Amino acid sequence: MDEEGEEEEELGFSRNYFLARELGASGRKKSARKLSDIGLVEEQALRAALAEIRPKHEEEIASLLRSYKDLYTKWLFELKCGFGLLMYGFGSKKVLLEDFASTTLTDCDVVVINGYLPSVNLKQLIKATLLICVRESTKSDKVDEGTSDDRDVSDRGDGVTESM
Repeated sequence: MDEEGEEEEELGFSRNYFLARELGASGRKKSARKLSDIGLVEEQALRAALAEIRPKHEEEIASLLRSYKDLYTKWLFELKCGFGLLMYGFGSKKVLLEDFASTTLTDCDVVVINGYLPSVNLKQLIKATLLICVRESTKSDKVDEGTSDDRDVSDRGDGVTESM
């Protein structure tokens, strides 16, 4: 008898829950405001307003980037030893990494993957990486034969930039 009472009580709670949901849905007020009522700003006006905004902490960021340049040789050593680099913190690290790659990694192959593009997915990354490896192996074969393809950088347009 005790179990039946608990079961009834549980059913009562669930009935009350659904009853409250039905009553609440009919009693909700809807706003008369619509997204189309918002006055949108022209793109040119928006760009002009954004151009007037001075970036905050510009001098501190430049100082920080200069201090990181002193670490480039250490980073290169760590990469050559098989370790990876992890950059974390507020703000984009793109400028820092591009500077590191263009100034310090000049004797290395560099692949830049712009992961913030929504069109980039794992299948494309694997395909592009394999394509680069195949090109590199055929390029080294051609160098051995004396017919080299002197292409340096190729931007494929899909978020992957290769530099050999």
